[in-house]
Amino acid sequence: MTNNTNNNSFTSLENITLLINRLVNSENNNVLPLKYISKLVNDFSNLLKESDHYDIEIKVGTDEQDNVKTFKAHSNILKTRCSYFKTALSNNWIKRSDNGIILFEKENISPKIFEVLLM
Repeated sequence: MTNNTNNNSFTSLENITLLINRLVNSENNNVLPLKYISKLVNDFSNLLKESDHYDIEIKVGTDEQDNVKTFKAHSNILKTRCSYFKTALSNNWIKRSDNGIILFEKENISPKIFEVLLM
């Protein structure tokens, strides 16, 4: 079993951040709201990258293929963005570790695809 946690895993979010920054810095004067969106995207990007503050660990992939990755995330953000997680992370379905972290496993999806879904 491998547990990959590297900073390169959220490159799609970084690309979105670069795009928004280019729009904000363009000569178009109607982009003031984009500055706020850019700040929000940067804040969420930092939230994903910082592993200190999370309440769920999502183990994705199978040991058989030696393609397992554990994502650390925020259950409230997942539940807000996705009806699947709203149901899957309801109090009736979840299991927690001794320290209160929600433990969630999805063996039927590859880590690369799940990473895209998190974006």
